[in-house]
Parts: sequence; C-alpha cells; structure tokens
Amino acid sequence: MTASLEVPEKMQENLASPNKETIRGFFNDIASCYDQINSLLSLNLDEYWRRRAVSLVLERGVGEKNILDLGVGTGKFLKRFLPERSWKIAAGVDFSSGMLQQAEKKLPAQCGLIQADVHDLPFADESFDLIISSFTLRSVKDRNRFFRDVRRILKPAGKIAFLCLTRPRSLLGRALYTPYLKFYLPFMGGLISRDPKAYRFLSESIQSFPSPSEIAKELKFVGFKEVLIFPFTFGISTLIRAEK
Repeated sequence: MTASLEVPEKMQENLASPNKETIRGFFNDIASCYDQINSLLSLNLDEYWRRRAVSLVLERGVGEKNILDLGVGTGKFLKRFLPERSWKIAAGVDFSSGMLQQAEKKLPAQCGLIQADVHDLPFADESFDLIISSFTLRSVKDRNRFFRDVRRILKPAGKIAFLCLTRPRSLLGRALYTPYLKFYLPFMGGLISRDPKAYRFLSESIQSFPSPSEIAKELKFVGFKEVLIFPFTFGISTLIRAEK
C-alpha cells in the first residue's frame, strides 16, 4: 500500500514558464478585458510605449511593404503601424482564438489574421520586410528556434522589433518597481479579471525574463545585426530592434 502525497499548488505550477496550452488558456480567458486591464495597470503607459516604438522602428525607413505581427494579441500594436505606410501585406499571428477575435474588431478586413504557434511560422522564406511583436517574447519557449525562424521569413535587410516588458536597471528603479511587479500587478490584475493565475504568470514571467542585453546577444548569435536597445520609462518596457 502506497501513500499519496498532495503537492501544494505553487509547487505544481511554474507560472514563470508554463506550458503552451496553459498560456493559451490564460489569454483566451482574459481576452475580452485584456486591453482595459493593461492600460489600467500601466497607467496608460502602454499606449506611449507603442507610439514611441512605431517611431523608432520606422525611422530611416526603406519603404517597407510587408509587415507581420507575431503574437498580434488584440491588434493594438499592428494597428499603430497601419497608417504609417501603404502596406502591400499586413498580417498577424496568434495562438489564442480569443485574442484573434478581439483583433478582428480593431483591424481592417484586409489584415490577414492567422491562428498559429509562433514556434512554427507558416510562411515562406523571405516573406516580410518588417516583423514586429509586443509583449510576446516572454511567452516563447525556445527563443533560439524562434529567432532562427523569424530570420528565415525576413527579407534581406529587413527589420525586426520586439517591444518587451522588462525590469529597471538602476537600484532606485528596481526598488520602486519590484513591489509593484511582485504584489500590486498580480493582485489587481487577478482581482479585475477574476483570473489570478493569468496575472501571476504576467508577474513571474517578467521577473524571470532575460535582460535586454542578453536578448541582444541571442539575436546576434543567430545572425541579426545592428541590434539596438531602447529602454522606456526607466526600463520597465524596452524596444529591441535589429536587422537581417
């Protein structure tokens, strides 16, 4: 006769890096309130970060025609880019059907929205000259494989841009931000969304996410060049831009 041991919930789940199906479930569950809660929790700074990112991504533009948003979510980042160019192709990929339903409400019908896993991108080589992504990279399980596949579908001299939630680098910034990240964000996000695990995932995945300089090294390792880092709001958000 064997005795079974009950494992505490916190030991059962690693919410800093859960499996893909768990992450998909989180985003499906909070899709309808995702934008409102993010704006509230960031004090609407997320809109500033998107605007600033668009400006930095398109500076010194070379007439980009084909844009892809990986982890398009509700479509807010891609929507910011649409008026800036006469895009021949504008597309977004997400593995959450709930998020894609929200994106369909925001984006024009000519935007192609595809439900797919960013680890298996369903595109031919050299399909896009600009690939963007916002707040998605921390959910990628195999970044080396992902970065190689992104490079594969990027045209020569094309650009990538990842807008990420990061941590301040200064001691004062970390001292002020850490209590917000560890306690306020998961508590308030869980309270409003009624899905505390989803916002524990947000908190813990940001805490465990590599620094922007480490991400830059990973991008250079797979062949990207001109890798630049742009911290926003004391480093709680960061744009990482690179070229093929």
